[in-house]
Amino acid sequence: MAKDLLDRLSDKFLVGDDCWEWIAAKSYGYGVLSDGYRTRRAHRLLYEIMVGPIPPGLQLDHLCRNRACVRPDHLE
Repeated sequence: MAKDLLDRLSDKFLVGDDCWEWIAAKSYGYGVLSDGYRTRRAHRLLYEIMVGPIPPGLQLDHLCRNRACVRPDHLE
């Protein structure tokens, strides 16, 4: 299922030499998407698909300082 979701999202970001830039809808510079019920931050969703769950109460930090970046290894 995660691979199918990742395939569906792949046209919403550009893989560059460094960052993976979200090119679809944004809010305050962060990529966002809706599943029909709620709006999600794109970097959090990609992280959960490719790395695993984010513990409750924790926030991801963009090491690259690019809010539109969804590359999991740029997040901690």
